[in-house]
Amino acid sequence: MSPALFESRLEALAALGVQVLPLGEAVERLRAGTLPPRAAALTFDDGFFDFQQRAWPLLSRYGFPATVYLTTYYSAFNRPVFGIAASYLLWKSGRESVSLRDVTGQDISLACQTAAERNAVRAHLETYADAQGWGGAEKDEMLTRLAAAAGAEAHDRTMRRERRLHLLTPAETAALAAQGADMQLHTHRHRTPLDRALFLREIADNRQALKTSGTAADPLHFCYPSGVHESEFIPWLREAGVHTATTCDTGLAQAGDEPLLLPRLVDFSQLLPIEFEAWAAGAPALLPRKTRHGIRIG
Repeated sequence: MSPALFESRLEALAALGVQVLPLGEAVERLRAGTLPPRAAALTFDDGFFDFQQRAWPLLSRYGFPATVYLTTYYSAFNRPVFGIAASYLLWKSGRESVSLRDVTGQDISLACQTAAERNAVRAHLETYADAQGWGGAEKDEMLTRLAAAAGAEAHDRTMRRERRLHLLTPAETAALAAQGADMQLHTHRHRTPLDRALFLREIADNRQALKTSGTAADPLHFCYPSGVHESEFIPWLREAGVHTATTCDTGLAQAGDEPLLLPRLVDFSQLLPIEFEAWAAGAPALLPRKTRHGIRIG
């Protein structure tokens, strides 16, 4: 979403008299039934660098509080987020296919002209890296090899120089928190394992990283990475002391909703202004249908 479009969203909220509340206050008043007629909480997933660069100055100008659900692995290891960076470089290369001989050592070429093909290459590389037991450093080296194989070295250098697909560093998130931004849980590695111990580790590592950096004293609110949620997660989140969890299921939050399965509007560039304004005004008949998302980070 461009800064101009984002600012138009904020203008619409102000013009419609929407009371933008901090997330914690909003969910408390939702449960108590004391929300004003038009109320909203603004949330941002992942914690990309452009939140500080583009979104926060506009939010501050309008006096709107905001919550960032921050995934912390690529915050501390501040390199391009591997999966989306791989797709980005393949797109910028403009090539029909890419050889993996110098990327993974596999003597194969994969098509990469369409978005679906690029996602398939990305999934292949992530599966390969997982099979090798690679962490961020090895995956980042593979990303550099992929850029060379795809003829996208210049785009790789620009991406890194401008931090186009980097997350905020711990120092940057701490500075934003000091300015009033609310930083909350989004798992450490942007994944939700179907194993209780691994799931709880994701929450614990995420919470510890936020606390250690001085970003959040006691984060209690959570957002499911990519919106993926399963029934098993509910008791695990309660065990981890999480108070609310936000999905990517489209809907207006109601007082009777399960607090660990809260719906929301995931805004995007193709959402028409009239649709956004219908959401802000709370017109259920005009709401788009439910969506689920599947983007992996890490």
